[in-house]
Amino acid sequence: MAHLMGSTALPRVLLLESDGLVRGTVAAVCRDLALAQVIQCVSCESAIQLLKLEPVDAGLVSLTDEGTFDLIARLRSGELGGSQDLPLAVTAQHVDASIAQQLKVLRIRRLLLKPFKIRDAVATLEGLVSGLSVTT
Repeated sequence: MAHLMGSTALPRVLLLESDGLVRGTVAAVCRDLALAQVIQCVSCESAIQLLKLEPVDAGLVSLTDEGTFDLIARLRSGELGGSQDLPLAVTAQHVDASIAQQLKVLRIRRLLLKPFKIRDAVATLEGLVSGLSVTT
């Protein structure tokens, strides 16, 4: 269930990132700014289990997990519930032409190259959730 801030529910955002410091810091900043309820996952497997139970409103996922493209494809197919047009951004160490083409096909809204600043991750999430109707 989404946390309530006054009478407005915060959007639920999936953050799939293996680095615990990055995950925790982004989640804390989003909480402090009342931007989003960040659902933290360390692997695609844990994200899939979570998404089968509760939908999210947006996602920021790391390409460091080898199952990330499969996870995004399953989200886009509607297999994991929620909107097939779920706003998504990805983070990656590097991107070649092949990966860039895959991201385009999967309708990824933004790519953040690592290392990135926490403020850039938060701004990306803010852009993903702006104007959303929130899942409750």
